[in-house]
Amino acid sequence: MTVVVLHRRSLGDLPYGEWLGGDAIVVDSSTTAADSASATAELAVLSLASNTHVTALVALHPDDQIRAGALRDRLGLPGQTRDEAVVGADAIRAADLLGAAGVPVVPRAPAATIPDLYRAAHTWGYPLVVRRRRGPERAVVAGLADESALRAFVRGGLAEGDTAATAGLTVEPATTGPRHRGPGNPATDAALAALPAVPGHPFEVDAVQDALGTWRVDTVRYTGDTADARHLVGAQARQLESAEAV
Repeated sequence: MTVVVLHRRSLGDLPYGEWLGGDAIVVDSSTTAADSASATAELAVLSLASNTHVTALVALHPDDQIRAGALRDRLGLPGQTRDEAVVGADAIRAADLLGAAGVPVVPRAPAATIPDLYRAAHTWGYPLVVRRRRGPERAVVAGLADESALRAFVRGGLAEGDTAATAGLTVEPATTGPRHRGPGNPATDAALAALPAVPGHPFEVDAVQDALGTWRVDTVRYTGDTADARHLVGAQARQLESAEAV
């Protein structure tokens, strides 16, 4: 059994060999601003797989979940797929999946163009919040209290039709109600039941209460860099055993 591990230096030194009985090949997946779009780690894994029988792929860091899923798809490995991984990284994909399952979610839309912001204002009114579409915390980019704030946000460097500037953003109504993280809430419990359950890939869910008292799912994130690393590594590495047992 050969397990390939995508490892980010930000996670610190982890004893993968000890945890996996010496069968781990570690590939550095760390990136910088200059090479964040490169496929160096993916190419390294594919090169290994061309002359080594890879049986499992492990990735703990949230930023590696999609690339790991894509590699599993490409190599025919068991475990979390790319589509399943995207749910924990992309706010729109998560909202679509949960909404289709009947789980109440915070209304939001992609802000791929400047007109998307104006359409959101027409649909929901103000105030609005512009956030990052991806990332564990989906950082707030701007709060738009009214149309003048929206115009100021656009003048701050965004231009009509400038899709590159807004490709990674979403827009949604501002919410100020109570918040809840994890199980024990009707919305988060429903979301956790609807999300793809793959051993070693736990999701964490946040919900917020709207003005009418309805709890709605706000954020879905993968929690692999904060949970029990040894347990997650083992669970991901044993995917082959789980697949054979089915």
